[in-house]
Amino acid sequence: MPWIDSFRQAKFRNASFFVPSAENSGGRRLAVNEFPKEEKPDVEDMGRKARRYNIDAYILGDEYFGPRDTLVDALEKEGPGILVHPYLGNITVSVSTYLFRETVQEGRMVRFTISFVETGEREFPTTIIDTVTDVALKKQTALDACRTALSRVYSIAQVPYSVSQNAISTIDDGLSLIGDSKRIVSAVSDFSRDLENAQGRVIQLAYDVVDLGQETVDLISFGTLTSDDFPATPENSRDQFFEMKDMWDYVPEEQIIIDSPASQYADFFQNVSIVNGLSMLSILEYTSLEESEELRDIAFKKLEEILLSVTDDDLYISLYDLRTAVSRDTDRRGRKLPRLAEFVPNVSLPAIVHSYSLYGTIDEEQDIIDRNAIRHPGMVPGGVPLEVKISV
Repeated sequence: MPWIDSFRQAKFRNASFFVPSAENSGGRRLAVNEFPKEEKPDVEDMGRKARRYNIDAYILGDEYFGPRDTLVDALEKEGPGILVHPYLGNITVSVSTYLFRETVQEGRMVRFTISFVETGEREFPTTIIDTVTDVALKKQTALDACRTALSRVYSIAQVPYSVSQNAISTIDDGLSLIGDSKRIVSAVSDFSRDLENAQGRVIQLAYDVVDLGQETVDLISFGTLTSDDFPATPENSRDQFFEMKDMWDYVPEEQIIIDSPASQYADFFQNVSIVNGLSMLSILEYTSLEESEELRDIAFKKLEEILLSVTDDDLYISLYDLRTAVSRDTDRRGRKLPRLAEFVPNVSLPAIVHSYSLYGTIDEEQDIIDRNAIRHPGMVPGGVPLEVKISV
């Protein structure tokens, strides 16, 4: 390709000019180390030098004052700019120095000598938080804090018989609720065996707070960990979330005294359940932003109630940190979720037609059917509002 075909009109920012000649310089940054008694120096290559572009420019015309001032303003503007180099193309540069000359002999003309230096974009280190892992870590910290908080206050070693019996009954009720609520994992042999074992030695557990705390955490958390025989997956985690909701709403059948061992265990049971429920939110696959916000608000509302009665500082902090981690995870994923809107079709048409007219594809037919519980996909009634995604 002839050089003239690649020649460009010189320009910096919004100011154009002519270039009769240009010089470019570069090289390597070398550190030359000369040592005593050594004949040859040691040369360290420190990287490439900044490229410099020295340009002779001129502006010509009866009314050159305006273009001259425009170029001066562009050269004095703060920060880097784009230089359209007549031979090298577009380059991001900063202005080092410039001078311009005007003479009577060269009327109608101003000459510039400009020195540019190449400028790279500043790159700052960025931190990307793995929000799902962060929730899992905060969950474990919160569960540890739940056990520790129970150990600090719970004991039935030297209490009246009625108080100890009340605590044993409350623990037994809690274990039964776990069995009734965790329908997803109820058929898993390990879970059934552990639950039956705990129920069979409920009195022993009631007198050993460490074992009681660990058994309760293990049973409530069963199925929510990747190491379990039936771990939480995006497909079953929604069901497990609502199973946790059944447990965090736990109210003992018998009347219990506030701050008694029975009430302390009931609070612990709720705390462990809400921790697991919150963690399930990071595993769910949401179909819309509204769904994610709805489930998050359900869990956060219950957590706010629980936090009002938490007196252990470490437990309070760990629960709040978990809330923050879940909120961050929900917000991150929510940015990629579609929103919902109401659509009222004018006439009765098949769901596949609505999918194509709304999204330009037939792939969303099943979503329309499922989201609106449509009984006859071949003829969706006109005039009846449909819930649809704004974007796909």
